[in-house]
Amino acid sequence: MKLTKTILDERQELKLLNIEHYGCWIAYWGLVAVIFIQSALDKGNLEHLFGELIVLLCLSIYLLVSCIKNGIWDRKSKPSVKSNLLISTIAATVSGIFWFLKSYYNYHNFPGSIATGIFIFLSTGFLCLVVLSFFSHIYKKREEKLEKEDA
Repeated sequence: MKLTKTILDERQELKLLNIEHYGCWIAYWGLVAVIFIQSALDKGNLEHLFGELIVLLCLSIYLLVSCIKNGIWDRKSKPSVKSNLLISTIAATVSGIFWFLKSYYNYHNFPGSIATGIFIFLSTGFLCLVVLSFFSHIYKKREEKLEKEDA
């Protein structure tokens, strides 16, 4: 098939980019939801999640590399310790609650489930903060390089 020049005008091109943007994020968060739901309903056999995990991982890596390569962090915020802490706390809270509920559902041991939730909360929060801080640093270096190239 021969690729032809686009027939869309600028307004249509912008609208198509907007549609693709929302479609990408619907797919991303849909995969996250499917993974959470399937792992919550399954009692330990997570082999059927590999397909969803691979797609989510590929999409995450693509978005991360593409955004950092182009000097883009977010539409509404810049990377900072405060925003990294907020995002890490949200991720840790969601993960902690999820694993608390899953542990309680599977084993019906309240103290053990609380311990599981706290452990997951602390480890997820710490790892998320470290990863966000690392990529914030890489982003800032890339942004400086792009600014020097433009000047």
